[in-house]
Amino acid sequence: YALIHTAVVFFLGSGSLIARHPQLSFLVDLTIMGAAAILIYGTLFKKMKYQILYVLLAGTVMSTFFSSMQTTLIRIMDPNEYDALLGSLVASFSNVNSSLLAISAVLIGLVIFALRKELKLLDVIALGKNQAINLGVDVDKTIRRLLLGVTVLIAIATALVGPISFLGLIIANLSRQLFKTYKHTWLIFGSAVLGMIVLVGGQLVVEHGFSYSIPISVLITIGGGLYFLILLFGKGRQRLC
Repeated sequence: YALIHTAVVFFLGSGSLIARHPQLSFLVDLTIMGAAAILIYGTLFKKMKYQILYVLLAGTVMSTFFSSMQTTLIRIMDPNEYDALLGSLVASFSNVNSSLLAISAVLIGLVIFALRKELKLLDVIALGKNQAINLGVDVDKTIRRLLLGVTVLIAIATALVGPISFLGLIIANLSRQLFKTYKHTWLIFGSAVLGMIVLVGGQLVVEHGFSYSIPISVLITIGGGLYFLILLFGKGRQRLC
């Protein structure tokens, strides 16, 4: 997302049609990020024999690579163009274009509809790969479709409000800790509710506590990083015990 916006301003200028037109910018972001994610992760997932950890590691490496390219463009960019670019690189829920909400809702609905069969199999896959295969589930195909669907959903959310790190980590782990169930129907519903609570609470803190001096993405990144460290140390102590 950051590389796309930086490249558009660097090569076309902040006054270009793509930079000024929110609907066109949204479609460009969604198309490039969605296509790149499907191409890269779809290929890697197959070549790495459906090992999610290797795919995540490759994603981390590519994220560093894209960040380096973006930093290079920023360093040689005109300062005035950088000022115009800076606002679009920070996630914001107070400046969301309302005309994009309907488009996003339709796209999210289409993704969920396309994955409706795979979502019903999550409880079976949670039993383990061998058990799921014995019950007639094509685990590799199901996980691949779910992963690609998640990448498209992330692309939609990022194109709408901007990039936010650690939000998924916070929500997924909190929902599993608070909802003592293995049924993914309740876990997904609980994750949606927790996500709204975290975002609304973070926005209130940004508005009334910091008077918009810092963006909400900074608060979520700091909180998510601390929570991630707590999870790591907590799991480490459990292993020692």
